[in-house]
Amino acid sequence: MHHIIRLVAMEIENIKNVGYGRLEFSQGKSGSILGIYGQNGSGKTVVVDCMVLLKCLLSGRRIPSHFYHYINALSKSGHVTYEFEARSDEGTMFVQYEVELTKNGENSFCLSGEKLSMKKLEEGKKTRLTPVFDYQKGEKQLFRPLKYYSVFERDMESMVALGVAQQTAENFNEEKQVPEIGSFLFSKKAQEVFEKVQGEAEKIYTLTKPLQNYGLYDLAVIENAHYGLLALNLDTIPVNVDWPDAMKPKITGIMLKLTDINVVPKEIFPYVKSTIEQINIVMRTLVPNIRIEIYNAFEKLTEKGKDGIQFEVITIRGEARIPLLYESAGIKKLISICSNLVACYNRESYCLVVDELDSGIYEYLLGECLEVMQEKAKGQLIFTSHNLRPLEVLQNEFLIYTTVNPNNRYIKSAYIKNTQNTRLSYLRSIKLGGQKEKLYDETNIYEMELAMRRAGKVGAHD
Repeated sequence: MHHIIRLVAMEIENIKNVGYGRLEFSQGKSGSILGIYGQNGSGKTVVVDCMVLLKCLLSGRRIPSHFYHYINALSKSGHVTYEFEARSDEGTMFVQYEVELTKNGENSFCLSGEKLSMKKLEEGKKTRLTPVFDYQKGEKQLFRPLKYYSVFERDMESMVALGVAQQTAENFNEEKQVPEIGSFLFSKKAQEVFEKVQGEAEKIYTLTKPLQNYGLYDLAVIENAHYGLLALNLDTIPVNVDWPDAMKPKITGIMLKLTDINVVPKEIFPYVKSTIEQINIVMRTLVPNIRIEIYNAFEKLTEKGKDGIQFEVITIRGEARIPLLYESAGIKKLISICSNLVACYNRESYCLVVDELDSGIYEYLLGECLEVMQEKAKGQLIFTSHNLRPLEVLQNEFLIYTTVNPNNRYIKSAYIKNTQNTRLSYLRSIKLGGQKEKLYDETNIYEMELAMRRAGKVGAHD
């Protein structure tokens, strides 16, 4: 059965400098964009961090150990709630997924709560949100509701497997001194148990399977760290490949090496090739005189002794062939984003999250890209940006601003019509106020000048 999953809202509590913040995503008929704007250090990247967390949880991966430092310094635990709309042939459901991370030692944290709830969305009918899976660490039962749990209690083998799943989802690596934490619900072992069950408890798997697929194949998070590495020429480019269903269990994504030779299994190579063609079609419209190409492809055994194809990626400008390594960081970023933008434009379930979308991209081009996505894209694009050009092209409902109030971090702008220039209205709000919350902590240009002068005198020997 085909499912379409859309993120409709997110609530963040005590993560980094966000005491509380709620974001609601505009649901257009075609797609939706959310641009997040605000002062440095006001909680923009927290949204991206929470999307990284969601991807790790849904796809059954470990949460990066540095998430310990993402729990607010003055709090013992942080809490994130994700709200989705799940559409299938059987109708539309509202799904809520809540997670709680709690510090439980120096540099150590655990997933102290994980809850999945749902309700059917039918016109004219009000239905209650009912929990399907509710895990609270330290409870006598492994999870609730009891009507589902009792089904597994009758089968010793399932109980043992679930117990193991819960323990392996929470580990502390003594050797590396880092926590190794993942989702209990979406872990491979727990999913295997839920898949086999018959009867009413089947509901757990029928709800978690589409969400897991969404996390694996339809949620792409491009953090700024990727670009730091791109600029240093150390890393690989994350690209999106639209795998057919038969290939999906084997592979979840691919990273193209810029500086080095790529070797991929032979059956994967045609998909990589078509992705490069996809990127080229879009790149031509963004940077007219550039083309990327697969160079010097030939058969080679992979490390595991399977048939593979070895190749390099190069750029062609007119007659000149240039290794991708020597291209500018901006071009590498565009190449990386292109394949993901194509997926976001064409696939309804696809959600692309980009931190600092504007860094390294010419501002006029950025505006053009966003205009195209706003009008016709089927998927969701969530981005943070410092550049105010997108404010000139995006409709007001697609924008959220961070405030200086940690307990109400995100607001939609009031009193702006789509006919107005949002950029000017935003700058006016910073200077004159008029929004429900303050958008900017005052900076004083004369104080800055004085501070610069004073700092110059420190350590200066007359």
